[in-house]
This record gives sequence, C-alpha cells and structure tokens, in this order.
Amino acid sequence: MLRLEQLSFSYRTRPVLQDITLEIPRQSFLALIGPNGSGKTTLLRLMSKVLQPSAGKILLEDKPLSRFSARELARRMAVIASDQHFEFPFSVVDVVAMGRFPHLNRLQRLSSQDWEIVDQALRLTCVDHLRLRPISQLSSGEKQRVLIARAIAQQPSILMLDEPNSHLDINHQIAVFNLLRSLNRQHRMTLIIVLHDLTSAAAFSQTIALLHEGRLIKTGSPREVITSELIRQTYGAEVEVFPSPLGGFPQVAYGPDG
Repeated sequence: MLRLEQLSFSYRTRPVLQDITLEIPRQSFLALIGPNGSGKTTLLRLMSKVLQPSAGKILLEDKPLSRFSARELARRMAVIASDQHFEFPFSVVDVVAMGRFPHLNRLQRLSSQDWEIVDQALRLTCVDHLRLRPISQLSSGEKQRVLIARAIAQQPSILMLDEPNSHLDINHQIAVFNLLRSLNRQHRMTLIIVLHDLTSAAAFSQTIALLHEGRLIKTGSPREVITSELIRQTYGAEVEVFPSPLGGFPQVAYGPDG
C-alpha cells in the first residue's frame, strides 16, 4: 500500500533521514521506534505529505504521493499528531464530524448518512456519552479517543499516530492500544505508529522499524527487532529483553546502575 524508496530528508544543511527504503503492506500494523532524534516523527510527516523529501520518493497505491491532492489524501489517510490543540471549545460530536469534511463538497452539509458514520465512530471509541461535552474539558485519555473517533469518521485506509500513549496512565494506554488493534484486525485499517515505549510496540504491533541517526537499522517482527543487543547498540542503554509472561512478546527490563 505504501512504499518508500531511498527516501532522504534534510532541514537546510542538516540531514535527518538518509536512504530509507520501506514497504508497508495493506492492513499491517507498523511501529516506528528509535532514540530521540532518530527521525521517527519526521518520517511520519513525510509519509503524510506534511514535509517533502529531499531525495527519493513515496508511493501510495503505486502512485507518487506528490500527485495526490490534500482532499484525495485525506480520504485515504488520517493523521493524529502528538500535539493537537483546539483553540475553540468544540463539542465532541463536532470534532468527530470534522472527519467527514474530506468527503464533502464546498459548503455541503453533512447528510443523514454522514451523521450515521459519526455516531458509529463515537460508539466504537466509547465516547458517545461525551458527545455534547467541550473537548477542552476532557481528560487526556478521553481526548485521545475523540481524536481516534474523528479519524474513524474520516474512513481512511491508513491511520498514522505520533505517540498516542503520551500523557496517558497505564489503564488508558491499554485501552487505546486495544482500540487500535481492533481497528487493524476487525476494520482492516493499516496503522503506522511512532512509539517510545518498546514493550507496547512489541505487544501490539505486527512489524517494527528501528531507526537510528536517520537510518533504518532493521525491520521485522517484534522478536527480530527488539533484542538486547540491538537495543543496547542503538539506545546506548543497558537493558535485558525477555519474553513477556502475558504473551511471549519481547519485554524490556532495566534498572539503576550498581
């Protein structure tokens, strides 16, 4: 579905990503991991056409990403950034309804079918009871679910998220990741997610791409990528990786020196 070929990007004279080649099949669940400054968020912005590559190309459905208009791309791809803010206290239902805008003509109002899609997204993310609340009054976990509901209402084939578990307690983290896994498995949505939490990446994603200093170090299953040796080399941290008792996926352990 999405293919990156020898992709590079620089901020003026500072290279950020170099020679990235990566294929993301339809209905996959890919986690992008790597130390701070490795280029994860920049790569997500390139794949969503927020930034333009310095070299190489990105193909979506075998068509160059550069040839898609903003509206065409929004019908195929939804993006949830880590720093989304709302200046106006929109109600939850109004925020979710914004997901239908790529499917409307200019000045066209939402139809009964559009509102049915909005209602379904609210129910699927368990925020229907919040529909009239201003989004500014919600907790971080509730707000994250509303943003996912908006993305669902957009009906994309690809959903990209940057640190969706940021500022969430463990209960809300698990709830959000289970929701994302359901979107991938039951609703056949392709997920691309930037994560710092290596254990969550291993527990919920199918494929992991490890970045370091702007280069793609390794792509593979969680067991292939999250190993003690690779994590020590790329993160510079003394860790041990062992199979989780809750499913056998790699779990990262560390502690104080001495």
